Amino acid sequence: MKFCIIGTGDAGAIAALQIHRLDDNTEIHVFSRRQELGVPPCEMPLVLSGAVSRWEDLFRGFRGDESFYKKRNISLHLNTEVTKIIRPAKCVIAGEERYSYDKLILALGASPIIPPISGLDGRNEFTLSTDLADGRTLERAIQRYKTAVIVGGGFIALEIAAALKSRGYERVYLLVRRDIMRAYLDEDMAERLKQVIVESGVELILSTEINRVESKNGRKHIILSDQELEVDFIFFGTGMEPNVELARKAGLELGETGAIRVNQFLQTSDPGIYAAGDCMENWEIITGSKRLHHLATNAIRNGYIAGRNAVLGNRITHEGTVMPFVTRIFRYQVGSVGFTEREARERGLDAVSVNVKTSWLRKRFGGKPAWYRLIGERKTKSLIGAQIISEEIVSGTVDKLAVAIAGKMPLMKLVQVDSCYSPYVQEDQIAVPLQGLMDALG
Repeated sequence: MKFCIIGTGDAGAIAALQIHRLDDNTEIHVFSRRQELGVPPCEMPLVLSGAVSRWEDLFRGFRGDESFYKKRNISLHLNTEVTKIIRPAKCVIAGEERYSYDKLILALGASPIIPPISGLDGRNEFTLSTDLADGRTLERAIQRYKTAVIVGGGFIALEIAAALKSRGYERVYLLVRRDIMRAYLDEDMAERLKQVIVESGVELILSTEINRVESKNGRKHIILSDQELEVDFIFFGTGMEPNVELARKAGLELGETGAIRVNQFLQTSDPGIYAAGDCMENWEIITGSKRLHHLATNAIRNGYIAGRNAVLGNRITHEGTVMPFVTRIFRYQVGSVGFTEREARERGLDAVSVNVKTSWLRKRFGGKPAWYRLIGERKTKSLIGAQIISEEIVSGTVDKLAVAIAGKMPLMKLVQVDSCYSPYVQEDQIAVPLQGLMDALG
């Protein structure tokens, strides 16, 4: 069989690897218009902050290593843009060459959104995507300058703010239209994080919009309604939009979110074409509503499913996502899963929440407290969301709650699940807020 994969991000790379594992004699062509293989945007701040000294230290396996493909006899076509999909002939046009396929996988990714602000001219204005060129360009700017405005309140914007302060930046402004981490945190949990951001030296400006931007003498002037900021450069962390133009031109159906519509096997409206990663329309498990979910872990799962289904004939279903997430902002780890209470209510759920600050974890070993917010649904008495902030590791608890939400486990059953314990390692305090949520639900 012949397979074509468009995109070398996590979804495309994992799909190629799965196809090769299932049939190492098959013909696989992977295309990317980029000059080199990349890494997820969430890994780039490691180099930008100086925590990792070289970009090459992020490369592993399919990320950044062209020999990975060569050893597996996968034809990698970098700097080669696919300009057309000819569905009746089952072929793609790439670099003026025609490549036929039995199955095609679209791993087109997503592109950063830059708001339509008057005065933007492309000079000293930066974003991040999975394209390593974005990271290298931003790194050169960071090394040259000492002041910046960051636009956006999502995790990439906050991670860049932390990276700049770790580089000794004199002024870092964070401009947020509504609130920070709005997709992952409710207001009271966001307040805790805002304190950390301000204490770390970032000048946080909330509920603001940029009227216009002016470039004068190599500096950027950001004009707000009540003040003007003068800095060296602007970074936009204002979200991503799926790359769907190639699919649209090929006549593939788009979903209500604007991403490529897929079924549970990740097939598009053309059964011979699959889509995976940031370009596909996802759905959440709790209510089944459609959504975008742009995270590397999601792309890896999608690539695995699409690759294997393309070879084996739709044996694996994609069940959706419960949106598990974790990051580190300055010294704090922030984790969430499921709905915020705000989103749950917007979707018509009878949501109930509790907030709990636990006692010190591993106190005798210098452990730190944790702040929990749990959201339950009154009718089913099940967990539908959780948020955790701590200087301790939170990912294990987030993953445990993700399994519970995905399985729609009743709280009474979840609270009785055994947890490991040792005084020498992190103690999981989740039972305390779980019991509080059960009391609140009645």
